[in-house]
Amino acid sequence: MSHRPHPSIDRARHQLDRHRAKTPTLSDSERFKQGLAAFRAASWTAQELVAAWQAALRPRPASSKENSA
Repeated sequence: MSHRPHPSIDRARHQLDRHRAKTPTLSDSERFKQGLAAFRAASWTAQELVAAWQAALRPRPASSKENSA
Protein backbone atom coordinates (compact mmCIF):
# COMPACT_ATOMS: atom_id res chain seq x y z
CA MET A 1 0.00 0.00 0.00
CA SER A 2 1.52 3.33 -0.99
CA HIS A 3 1.59 6.41 1.20
CA ARG A 4 -0.74 9.18 0.06
CA PRO A 5 -0.47 12.38 2.13
CA HIS A 6 -3.49 13.89 0.34
CA PRO A 7 -6.70 12.06 -0.55
CA SER A 8 -6.54 13.13 -4.19
CA ILE A 9 -4.12 14.59 -6.69
CA ASP A 10 -6.32 17.70 -7.04
CA ARG A 11 -6.12 18.31 -3.29
CA ALA A 12 -2.34 17.95 -3.40
CA ARG A 13 -2.06 20.46 -6.25
CA HIS A 14 -4.33 22.86 -4.40
CA GLN A 15 -2.12 22.64 -1.28
CA LEU A 16 1.03 23.22 -3.33
CA ASP A 17 -0.51 26.23 -5.04
CA ARG A 18 -1.48 27.71 -1.67
CA HIS A 19 2.08 27.38 -0.39
CA ARG A 20 3.62 28.76 -3.55
CA ALA A 21 1.36 31.80 -3.44
CA LYS A 22 2.83 32.82 -0.06
CA THR A 23 6.38 33.06 -1.41
CA PRO A 24 7.19 36.67 -2.32
CA THR A 25 8.98 37.26 -5.58
CA LEU A 26 11.93 39.63 -5.54
CA SER A 27 13.08 41.81 -8.36
CA ASP A 28 16.70 41.62 -9.49
CA SER A 29 17.54 44.89 -7.75
CA GLU A 30 15.99 43.72 -4.46
CA ARG A 31 17.86 40.42 -4.70
CA PHE A 32 21.11 42.32 -5.39
CA LYS A 33 20.53 44.63 -2.41
CA GLN A 34 19.91 41.67 -0.10
CA GLY A 35 23.03 39.90 -1.37
CA LEU A 36 25.10 43.05 -0.90
CA ALA A 37 23.79 43.52 2.65
CA ALA A 38 24.62 39.89 3.48
CA PHE A 39 28.12 40.32 2.04
CA ARG A 40 28.70 43.49 4.05
CA ALA A 41 27.49 41.80 7.23
CA ALA A 42 29.82 38.85 6.69
CA SER A 43 32.91 40.72 5.53
CA TRP A 44 35.50 42.43 7.66
CA THR A 45 36.35 46.09 7.39
CA ALA A 46 39.91 47.05 6.54
CA GLN A 47 40.53 48.17 10.14
CA GLU A 48 39.36 44.84 11.56
CA LEU A 49 41.53 42.95 9.09
CA VAL A 50 44.65 44.98 9.94
CA ALA A 51 43.99 44.63 13.69
CA ALA A 52 43.59 40.84 13.38
CA TRP A 53 46.77 40.62 11.29
CA GLN A 54 48.74 42.67 13.81
CA ALA A 55 47.39 40.62 16.72
CA ALA A 56 48.44 37.42 14.96
CA LEU A 57 51.98 38.73 14.42
CA ARG A 58 52.37 40.11 17.95
CA PRO A 59 54.49 37.80 20.15
CA ARG A 60 52.45 36.18 22.89
CA PRO A 61 53.58 36.45 26.50
CA ALA A 62 55.17 33.37 28.01
CA SER A 63 52.96 31.37 30.34
CA SER A 64 53.86 30.72 33.98
CA LYS A 65 54.73 27.10 33.12
CA GLU A 66 57.29 28.26 30.54
CA ASN A 67 58.80 30.77 33.01
CA SER A 68 59.23 28.21 35.82
CA ALA A 69 61.04 25.64 33.64
